[in-house]
Amino acid sequence: MTRKPHLRTLAMAAAVLTAVSLPATPVAARTSAEAAVPAAAAVVPIAAAEVRNYAWFNSKAEFPDMHRGVGAHVARLINATPRGATLSLTLYFFNRQEVLDALRAAAGRGVRVRIVINGSQVWAGDAFYQALKAAPGITLVECGTRRADKQSTRGCMTDRTGPSPLGNPPLMHDKFMTISSVRLAGGGTANNVLYVSSANLDYYAAYENAITISHEGLYADYLRYFNSLLAHGRSGASDDNAGRTYAAGAHRLYTFPRREAAGSTPGSGSNDPIVSILKGLSCSGSTTVDLANFRIQRRAVVNALIAARKRGCQVRIVTGAKSGAPHDKGKPMSALVDLAKAMPVHLCGYTENDNGEQQGIPMHEKFMIIRQGSQSTLYLGSHNLTYRALRQNDENILALRNHPLATPFQQRFESHHSTCWVYTPESGVAATADDEAAA
Repeated sequence: MTRKPHLRTLAMAAAVLTAVSLPATPVAARTSAEAAVPAAAAVVPIAAAEVRNYAWFNSKAEFPDMHRGVGAHVARLINATPRGATLSLTLYFFNRQEVLDALRAAAGRGVRVRIVINGSQVWAGDAFYQALKAAPGITLVECGTRRADKQSTRGCMTDRTGPSPLGNPPLMHDKFMTISSVRLAGGGTANNVLYVSSANLDYYAAYENAITISHEGLYADYLRYFNSLLAHGRSGASDDNAGRTYAAGAHRLYTFPRREAAGSTPGSGSNDPIVSILKGLSCSGSTTVDLANFRIQRRAVVNALIAARKRGCQVRIVTGAKSGAPHDKGKPMSALVDLAKAMPVHLCGYTENDNGEQQGIPMHEKFMIIRQGSQSTLYLGSHNLTYRALRQNDENILALRNHPLATPFQQRFESHHSTCWVYTPESGVAATADDEAAA
């Protein structure tokens, strides 16, 4: 593995971070989920800057609680939600006390709170799940239950499993929230509020992003998607081709899972919107593709990236892990190895620092920016470039066309790309063809 000449920490977050920094949550607070439900709290208005084209990014300086900024932002959004509003939230991993307190207080003052939760938390020993389940006024729908290996038995949309690369069960892997209205500091209300993030509301130490916007069309699309998650979670019905593409003006919402076409294999690029987007690039003029994704496993995506570069597109890649195994201890994903042989791939996290020590802070983000002349599209959400994310999981990708949020995300990408090391696959290291552990 080779390094950039000047390794530095990700410092650009301060330039685009609008969230208020809070002290790290004490460890004791993380286990107090069963405390008494707080008394109904009054609405606390939120700054308009946190609702309209807001971007949050964290930095290594916030280690070990690198999610405290996003946890505080989500809590402020919930605390600004007035009686009679509707709040819909997806939870993959969840153990932040400030968010739990805000949710219970919101339900106590008459907010309609609806939650779908991944089945890995659905068991008697999870205090946060039990607290949500017991909270008056909160509608909680479980998508599966906890297996012995701590995974979920299913996602909301499907219980599909099969031969490699689909050997593990699906997940409800979304991380978004919709709120019909929030009160703004200084007076006024913001309606149709949408929060989308790469970060779970937990304590995982990783580089992350989140956005919050107010947009009627996208709010309606995400709400339709949430209602579908809710309905499937309640009924237990399985639809392994439940993914849809929603349009809101120039913007798009892609949802998953998406089944391959008849006659194709799950490992193919069939019905893969990322493959279609990359194949559709003309690469004339100054087309650029800047991709930052935690795991890059899908062979068809890698082939499309290599082909776009050969057509003349400028393609730059940042990733957060070499394998699908916990703490990146498994064999490298074979498609990623081939990608790294074809072009520079910058690896953020699970790498050595200047002292030869393991940093252990991966880049957990999932975004891509495509620029063609004066046009730009920012893609972000929960979706890793894995087979599980495409064929089994409940996932979302939000595509914002010519949106101001592309600027801070471009800055974030430049920081990762200039900071993180170039990954050089070790000679003779065997790669797994399909890493089933990749979420």
